[in-house]
Amino acid sequence: MSPITTGGPHPASRQGWGPVPAAAAPTAGSGAPTAVGTSVGTAPGVDTGATATEAVSAAPAALGVPGPRAARDGVPGRPSRGRWAALSRRGAGIRAGQLVTWQVAVAVVLAALGRGTPLTVAALLMATLLVAVAGVRMRGRWLFEWLGTAAAHLTRRRVLGQQADPAGLLALVAPGAVVHSTELSGGPAAVLEDTGGMVALLELGDPGDLLGDASREIPAPAALLPTPGPDVPPLRIQLLLSGTPAPVPTAGGTVGTSYRQLTDGRLAGRERAVLAVRVLRADGWTQEALRRALAGTVRRIVRRLGPLTARPLGVPAALRVLGELAHHDGQPVRESWPLLRSGALVQATFRLVDWPQTGAPAARRLVPRLLALPATATTVSLCVGPPAAGDTGAAPTEMAVRLAATSTAELTVAVDALSRLVDGVGGTLRRLDGAHLNGLAGTLPVALTSAGGQSAVALDDWELTLGEAGMMVGTNRHGGAVTVRLFRPESTRVMLVGGVRAAQLVALRAMALGALVVVQTARPRAWEPFVRGVGAPGGTIPLIPPGRPVADSVGTALQPLLLVVDAGPVPAETEPGPAWRATLVVRDELTPADVDALSRADLAVLQPLHGAEAALAGTALGLGGSADWLTRIRDDMVAVVNRRALRWALLSPTPIEAQLIGPPARG
Repeated sequence: MSPITTGGPHPASRQGWGPVPAAAAPTAGSGAPTAVGTSVGTAPGVDTGATATEAVSAAPAALGVPGPRAARDGVPGRPSRGRWAALSRRGAGIRAGQLVTWQVAVAVVLAALGRGTPLTVAALLMATLLVAVAGVRMRGRWLFEWLGTAAAHLTRRRVLGQQADPAGLLALVAPGAVVHSTELSGGPAAVLEDTGGMVALLELGDPGDLLGDASREIPAPAALLPTPGPDVPPLRIQLLLSGTPAPVPTAGGTVGTSYRQLTDGRLAGRERAVLAVRVLRADGWTQEALRRALAGTVRRIVRRLGPLTARPLGVPAALRVLGELAHHDGQPVRESWPLLRSGALVQATFRLVDWPQTGAPAARRLVPRLLALPATATTVSLCVGPPAAGDTGAAPTEMAVRLAATSTAELTVAVDALSRLVDGVGGTLRRLDGAHLNGLAGTLPVALTSAGGQSAVALDDWELTLGEAGMMVGTNRHGGAVTVRLFRPESTRVMLVGGVRAAQLVALRAMALGALVVVQTARPRAWEPFVRGVGAPGGTIPLIPPGRPVADSVGTALQPLLLVVDAGPVPAETEPGPAWRATLVVRDELTPADVDALSRADLAVLQPLHGAEAALAGTALGLGGSADWLTRIRDDMVAVVNRRALRWALLSPTPIEAQLIGPPARG
């Protein structure tokens, strides 16, 4: 049986803090690249007290619920609680309001006795209804909880119209919230303010570092909370991680199979991490005092994260990030009972109500495995704090998951995989049917206080990393992946010196990440066999003449654009291009006319060069003595340069790539 139960969150109360808020880049190597042999591989090698979940997980087999989980993925099976233990836990979950309702039902019947048959029948019907509402459980929840979810679903706003901007989306998921600019951590930054408090957003990672081979650990959110004290307001910190698998589910056939051979599915296509810091309103704290506390907390967190790099977002960037993380591109958003529709995407949200067993090896890698689920995109929210007044234990931590897919069939596959994954590490999720809009709000970086979220100990030993995702260019001398981040919330300029075959290899691998590919070329015959062999989801790769413009609107976070320019020397771009677009300039040879464009490129991919070419590249890219090695590397190797950081990679073509493109050697 799937461990996912359904239903929206419960109403919750908070104790002690007042009202609930609205819902370094490495330097270029100077040594010689080690020779890589042909045998190099192509890929790098809590008990929560939740009444609904406890009743289901402890129910006897006669109710259709499986017994104790067997050991799997290194997680020992949970011992059986036994029938009476299950009954006692179920009884312990009964609330005072339910007992009162049952007493009222009995009193109604007693009061109607002896007053005629019609009144007695009416009293019995009313008592039956009261008992059913208060005492009947359906799919892991009390009937009155289902009715409350249904009433909230029917009475709230559930639709966002066409061409709504991110501010309109924020008004839908967090009514009453406003965004304004203030001074935080030495510069202007966005602050989201609502009735519950103030929120600042920090994006983790350096957007200019396009090499994805340096994984950095992210501290657990609980480690970023300050020590509680009278001079510290209540704080809530949310770590939001979003990722897409590679290949994406829509990259089937040649593209998907080839990339899966290359990476064995171990590399994410894209990843993103955003930290939301919320100071909550509390008695004795003025607006200005809360703002100063927020600024001080942000400065402390930025220092704590150190080389990971955390940047407070300004107002335009904060709104853009909210829209991108919600996968909102101006198309209508509509919540229905089983899911949320946003343009062409369908999304479903979940909340973890039964935490994995502490210390299990498989549980420690739960978040990376969640981000690799076969969905178009997966978003994971870890939110911590504040502790209840007077509580000296660990601050409560909550987890929510959102899956986005291009079709209901894809979403069903992803949900099944999510169910198996969480069940395998000993946890239980609740699908938020009827409350997916609340689930969307809970998986956006606004650090809202969730209703019905369960707490757990601090997750200090969980694997939370950032920096490895991207498109795999090849392997290094140790067999590890060399990846680059072509697509980001700004344009990326790439120059490839080598030839058409290497460009086709890059295009094929970019398509596995869900990218659209458009080729501007003066030699279409060199590209036509490749285009016929590859095909593309939803159509073919367009071959257009040089100079024909491509609309700025083409390219989104989930479907970026790779524009291949194969038209001889081109002038350097002086103005930034559209977001989520990478322009790959292909040059058969490097000439003095290309030096300006090469020096302005965000990323350079260089196949073996001649002596004069290596001298030009070394000067333009600041490679120093390492430029000499550009003439000595193997034919199937490339140098990848970003910010004077140099990586050597063996292209490692897969059998499909070798058949479709041929040897990737220059010429």
